[in-house]
Amino acid sequence: MKLVVSLGVLGFMLAAAAPAHAQSDPESAQIMCDLTGDCAEDVADPNAAQGNELTAATPGAPRGGKTRGFSFQRAGATPSQSTRVATAPQPTTQRVAKPAQVGSSDLGLTFMPNSAELTEPAKARLAKYAQVLGGPKLNGRRLRIEGHTDASGSAAINKELSRRRAQAVADFLAASGVARNRLDVVGYGSAKPLPGKSASAPENRRVMAVLL
Repeated sequence: MKLVVSLGVLGFMLAAAAPAHAQSDPESAQIMCDLTGDCAEDVADPNAAQGNELTAATPGAPRGGKTRGFSFQRAGATPSQSTRVATAPQPTTQRVAKPAQVGSSDLGLTFMPNSAELTEPAKARLAKYAQVLGGPKLNGRRLRIEGHTDASGSAAINKELSRRRAQAVADFLAASGVARNRLDVVGYGSAKPLPGKSASAPENRRVMAVLL
């Protein structure tokens, strides 16, 4: 019983000693880094953290010989004769990429083909943007939501589609609690391709958030 209690206390101490920034969500941390330049060197990846299990003997259960680990279960013992104790998760860190230009963030969104309808992954990502925008460092700041396309198709149609996509993003953020007067909307069509990319490159199909 003393061993079980000691392992539990050890797990709690390890969790408490983890760096504060390691508890941040990697996606939200990247959004904050892009918009403000406040970039933690690394954050914990919650999808990769896993706990370890240690096996300790139940009082009265047969004990094995000395080992270098924490297993005290005799070979052939039944599950009822041992107790598994979970230790603190071991976080896997994920590096936050430094932005090429602080204050400008590619929202990384996807839409249904030839439409301004947000996909479900796009909605999930925008929900995180709304949370970051409501935080103390960005609450009240204004942004320009920019829609961009590649050069395929009609220039007039592309410009209108880029504007509708930017508007769909602003509408979603507003529905998620971001004040509408903080959001400017503009559609550039294919007029502003990414540096080093041809106007027809698919990477130009994007929606940007620019801090004003």
